[in-house]
Amino acid sequence: MADRTVIDAAVFAQAFASAAAQAGIETKQVTPAAKKCLLSYLTAFYLANDFNQAEAQNFATTSEVKFKDMSFEQLLERISQLNQY
Repeated sequence: MADRTVIDAAVFAQAFASAAAQAGIETKQVTPAAKKCLLSYLTAFYLANDFNQAEAQNFATTSEVKFKDMSFEQLLERISQLNQY
């Protein structure tokens, strides 16, 4: 894994503190609850990243010519395909 995952500690702490206050978590249970919350956050984060990578690999259209690389004739043809109204 090339990229490091960095969590904004202040944002996470604020969100957890709000959730803990609303849920009425007892003082003795704050640390285990925070660990569960962090585990849930990281699991969801990595699952979403894995999904995004799989999506990009499976549906990448690298053969598609970009507008900037098209000749004038190709651009006119593409515009006529897009303009179906």
